[in-house]
Amino acid sequence: MHFEQFEKEYMGTKKYIERYKEQNIYSYTISAEGIEVAISNLGAAIESIRVTSPDGGKKDVCLTFDRPSKRVASGTYSGATVGRVANRIAGARFELNNKIYRLSANDGANTLHGGKEGFDSQVFRCVRHEKNYLKLSLVSPDGDQGFPGTLHFSVSFLAEKKSLTIKFSAISDQDTLFAPTIHPYFCFGDTLRTELKISADHFTPIDEQGIPTGETVSVFETPFDFTSFKEIGAEIDSPHAQILAAHGYDHNFVLNGSPAAQIRYGSEMMSVETDFPGLQFYSGNFFEKNELCPFTKRQGFALEPQFFPNAANQRNFASPFLKAGERKSYFIKFAFNYLS
Repeated sequence: MHFEQFEKEYMGTKKYIERYKEQNIYSYTISAEGIEVAISNLGAAIESIRVTSPDGGKKDVCLTFDRPSKRVASGTYSGATVGRVANRIAGARFELNNKIYRLSANDGANTLHGGKEGFDSQVFRCVRHEKNYLKLSLVSPDGDQGFPGTLHFSVSFLAEKKSLTIKFSAISDQDTLFAPTIHPYFCFGDTLRTELKISADHFTPIDEQGIPTGETVSVFETPFDFTSFKEIGAEIDSPHAQILAAHGYDHNFVLNGSPAAQIRYGSEMMSVETDFPGLQFYSGNFFEKNELCPFTKRQGFALEPQFFPNAANQRNFASPFLKAGERKSYFIKFAFNYLS
């Protein structure tokens, strides 16, 4: 998509028009047996995941936008690669090597998903594109959104038999933070009737700003117990204080097994595998259909493997620290199947 078309589609959103001027926005397709995935270089974003059913039909299991311009402007992060640090950083600040770093605040006083101009709104460079593989890269300069170090970042997408594996990799010339994720919203049908299972005995409760308190609390005998399959809607309107705080689910789970999560909707199944320590489950509580967002409340849900929110400021959480000159990589795999 060339800039002239992109500008027209942005419906006059000036800050984006200026930002993407003279840049080209492309959509790439990768496929393998039983799966076809569309990915945009704007935000390294999954635009669709079409899975082939036993009868040969194809179903897109993601919520989708008709234009990449709307996706970015909507603020939903739909399908996007997010970083440098996914989720929230309290007070838009953190301390590293005895120095305080002030970050871009875009969620009240906090930083969410990398800041006002995080990876989700950046145009990535295509490094390699094959039938079942795509690799995109981005250079995040020193001071980008307040983070230290020039970060050389790449994200790759590999389609295999009814599965999609995403790999994130980065190296920095200074000590910094690195904790990305990817943010597709899944929809197999009725979200509230979709069954979910999460390999987690504990979750991290949040305060009124959605920031973890630093505790880890048992899920047992709470609405957060997904240790066996349970409909997402079963306790989503519970009077539990944590459900009320998030208007549903928007919480991090402490992973302790593989797969990290499983979905079941009728005969359709999806599993999530990862080497991240946590999984954010968001039930689409704040979707509001308007000219930019086509989704209604709880129309879809997100399962985001990641480091714990605000891990940069919580010493008892696994650290997203990246040492200068050290390359780190993480993966997420979505696999699809059908009950026999």
